[in-house]
Amino acid sequence: MAFIIIDLEFNNLEDIKKYRPNIFDENPELKEVELDNEIIEIGAIKLDNYMQPIKEYKAYIKPSVIKVLNPKISEITNIQEEDLEQGISFREGMDGLKELIDEGDIICSWAKDDIIEIINNAIYHKYEDLSWLALYLDIQEYSTKILGKKKSLSLKHALDELKIKVDTTKLHDALNDAIYTSFVFKRIYNSRAVKNYMIKDIYNMPALEIKNLNEYKIDKSKVSQKCPKCKVSIDLEYELIPLKWRFVSLGTCPKCRNKLINELIIKRTFSNEEIYKESYSFLDEIEYINYCDKVKKAIMKLNNMLI
Repeated sequence: MAFIIIDLEFNNLEDIKKYRPNIFDENPELKEVELDNEIIEIGAIKLDNYMQPIKEYKAYIKPSVIKVLNPKISEITNIQEEDLEQGISFREGMDGLKELIDEGDIICSWAKDDIIEIINNAIYHKYEDLSWLALYLDIQEYSTKILGKKKSLSLKHALDELKIKVDTTKLHDALNDAIYTSFVFKRIYNSRAVKNYMIKDIYNMPALEIKNLNEYKIDKSKVSQKCPKCKVSIDLEYELIPLKWRFVSLGTCPKCRNKLINELIIKRTFSNEEIYKESYSFLDEIEYINYCDKVKKAIMKLNNMLI
């Protein structure tokens, strides 16, 4: 058994008009592309079960969907047009990555986004051999829980938390990010604990974000809205409303009188099942008032959108 830590870089059209205002006039084919994020770089490192590096892999992928490199992406990753011109095809890139992987190996990444985009890009390119995507570990989720954090850690924050020296100029390079992820994983690896975070069915893991929360209708039969301490229904001051990446409700437990926030995150699986995950926290008076203010502003914003 070994761990294959993967990192990817993507090209997309986000904010591209800020850099190239006439981009869609000059390249009308970009108005309707079939991939939001096209993989342009693959980096991977293989660790044995003693957390020692065995192999590395790095490849640039020549884009075939979004053929214009977004200047924003180039700024972040330092990838240049010339790098991609010399790149290999998506199929060759996946075949090269697959050569690292033996039966029983565990695929890892920092958050599930990279795995989602491997599948999305594979579907587009009609690349059918993803049998190696079997056991999977989200190192971001594992690190966040092991380090006792409530909110998901960025790779940079995890490196800082563990006092691992970082050359920030080397971040956002696929292989370097995979190596830095391996440093974090090696520092907090526990063979027993890691088994609790292993995913055996990637296609049924909750990984796809709900894109427009403002238009989403919550299935209330999937939501408990109960005090985690007393197991009784919360007296809600504010029902679940969209706030940034999740839904939020605020209220008071009628039994213990504690004030609570319920943060509901909804994700879809690749088989299109919706997974609801509630997270309750007790708040003091000041925290509760602050959240009430945020919710009021969110409600006002929603109402203005409806006018």
